[in-house]
Amino acid sequence: MYKFGIIGVGKMGYAILKGILNKNIFTKEEIILHVHSKERREYFNSLGFNTSFDLSYCLENSEVVLLSIKPQIYDEIINKEYSVPCIISVMAGKRIKDLKKHFSKSFIVRSMPNTPSMINEGVTTVSFESKSSKYYNLSKEILESISKIYEIDENLSDTLLPLNGSMPAYFNLFVKSFIDASIEHNVPYELVKNLLLDSIEGSLKLLRESSESIDDQIKNVCSKGGTTIAGLNKLYEGSFQESIKECYEACRNRSIELSNNN
Repeated sequence: MYKFGIIGVGKMGYAILKGILNKNIFTKEEIILHVHSKERREYFNSLGFNTSFDLSYCLENSEVVLLSIKPQIYDEIINKEYSVPCIISVMAGKRIKDLKKHFSKSFIVRSMPNTPSMINEGVTTVSFESKSSKYYNLSKEILESISKIYEIDENLSDTLLPLNGSMPAYFNLFVKSFIDASIEHNVPYELVKNLLLDSIEGSLKLLRESSESIDDQIKNVCSKGGTTIAGLNKLYEGSFQESIKECYEACRNRSIELSNNN
């Protein structure tokens, strides 16, 4: 019996694999990886990992299993009931009650990490079936190896998804848009990128540490007839806030759709 199994060693599965090894939660010998392609199996085998193409073998011989597959293929490959002590899911739209259909005897953990987890700077929302299981603390430790965790009621999962799971994409588009606008004026890319990211990091730190409201901090940068307000007015005219709201609602609604399709 392996102590930990990973079904789906993509970007997030690999991030968690590295996290648990860095934190010495499990050793390589205690882990089994379900890897589909021959090339990937050979790669992980060369690193000293146990791998298998057999999904059932991995599920039936692991104490804790991380489900890190696309939710769209879940029903194709998980098509019978398995007896696994603990299941940790990082799949969007898969509720605890949905996972119970195939893992009725398992302690279920529903989580949503984001991509900064790949550098151990992630933010993860997590919902537990209960807090009485012996796997409660262990599953927290596993997720904390890559991220800060926010323990939430499961009914908030869809509503909070735009703020952590999807946020890196929205933020990166914001950053890219400013970079693209800047380099049109023949400013070197690396200068623009570093200046922008340093400014954002400082702004985030001030936002976190200041006792002033967000509205007040916006006002602090603006002066009547100045450069900042000229730019802000264009954002207001372009319905920037309304577009953000529409983005948020579209993300949330799609998560609800995925949940309801189960």
